[in-house]
Amino acid sequence: MRRKSYVLTARAVADLREARVWSRARWGKELTTRYFEDLHEGAQYIAENYASFRDRQELAGGTALLLYPVREHYIVYEPLGTQFIAIVAVVRQGRDIPSILQKWAAPLRRELIEIRSSIERGEIRVPTRSTRQKRRKK
Repeated sequence: MRRKSYVLTARAVADLREARVWSRARWGKELTTRYFEDLHEGAQYIAENYASFRDRQELAGGTALLLYPVREHYIVYEPLGTQFIAIVAVVRQGRDIPSILQKWAAPLRRELIEIRSSIERGEIRVPTRSTRQKRRKK
């Protein structure tokens, strides 16, 4: 399995935990596992390709965050480097996404500042192009 190309904020962890509980109660363990594998693959895809996506500012609620649909959710993210993102939230499609993101804007910004500081201190390693190339050669 390749190394994750993303980091989760506390908000995203809480969103995923809530979605997992709901999904497992409704659809069972097997379908939930498959759904969350799709979310992980979607997050990897976003990290590797976000530069080519169209802007979804109509959903961002003026926050400058980026969104990408994966199955029935939007993964809300901010690029942190080449092919590395912070997933700041995971919101079910059909909800009032702009209002939700406006409500969460201040805490999400604080979390992103903390993540960037952790990267600067070396506590979170952002894969570089040379790191990815080395892994591919193995």
